[in-house]
Amino acid sequence: MTDFSLFHFLRPLWLLLIPAVVFTWWLVRRRSAQAELPDGVVEPHLQAALTIGKLSKSRIKPVDGVVLGLLAAVIAAAGPTWSKQPSPWFSETAPLVVAIEVTDSMRSNDLQPTRLDRARFKVLDLLEQRTGSRTALIAYAGSAHIVMPPSTDAAVLKLFLDSLDPAIMPNAGTNAASVLPVADQVLADETAIGTILFVTDGFAAQDVPALAEYSAKPDAAALVALVVGSDKGGVALLPDGSAVMGPAGGRLDTTIDSGLLRRAESEAGVKVVRANTDDGDVRRLVREINSNLQMADDPNAQWLDQAWWFVLLAALLTLPAFRRGWTMQW
Repeated sequence: MTDFSLFHFLRPLWLLLIPAVVFTWWLVRRRSAQAELPDGVVEPHLQAALTIGKLSKSRIKPVDGVVLGLLAAVIAAAGPTWSKQPSPWFSETAPLVVAIEVTDSMRSNDLQPTRLDRARFKVLDLLEQRTGSRTALIAYAGSAHIVMPPSTDAAVLKLFLDSLDPAIMPNAGTNAASVLPVADQVLADETAIGTILFVTDGFAAQDVPALAEYSAKPDAAALVALVVGSDKGGVALLPDGSAVMGPAGGRLDTTIDSGLLRRAESEAGVKVVRANTDDGDVRRLVREINSNLQMADDPNAQWLDQAWWFVLLAALLTLPAFRRGWTMQW
């Protein structure tokens, strides 16, 4: 989001020309007014014939457009800006914590081969887009656990990803809120504001208030979720091919509550990205992660010169000068 409270000029000395431009406009306007014949001195038809330019009696003078164009040009030369562009190195190495849900519902086959396998593929695709980035891995179910601290070694992270299975998780259930203190511990030594990426098939109702409370903290890591799976769900299968049974009997319910996802977005500010078959979801994740950086934390961040907005305005204001009969008399 654009923060215009940061508006300032990179080359403010150019603004000293504004009084000169305004003073020149006043002189030309005053001289033009004195040169006009007052009404009633000569017959109207003779005054019209003696007047240079049919618009000379108009309140809007050619000099007005010229001066507005000059003012826009002066502002452009002064280098207006209100946002920063982080250095590429800083963007690529922004700290990221991947918190992957490792539960029985992630065994669902609505995304082939399973949601968990598809989640692994997407995380690896994301790492390829962020070469050199520091990435940590957390696995969670009923509780959250650090699998790998921040590292730039994608090969090691792949080994840990491949080893994740719901059978090894110590506590059953789904508790996304348990990720937050663990992720803070992982990010404690990072100099830049990081991002927590939940790779999950949805949130529980009790997670939303905890996520919202976390997001409200100053300097909290940004929250993004890659939701893997379809709303209607599928069948969660054990390695032996049998269906996972739910606590109330029958097959485990793997439907995704899209209403809870919308609550997580609106109440907790979680950027929700739905996984799909192409790489559009990964590219959006990269944009979200990079946009979560706080510009003030990057010592190499450069202010974006927004002069081109005012150059365009100056060009538009000079267009009337090409209009036939629109001539400025100095």
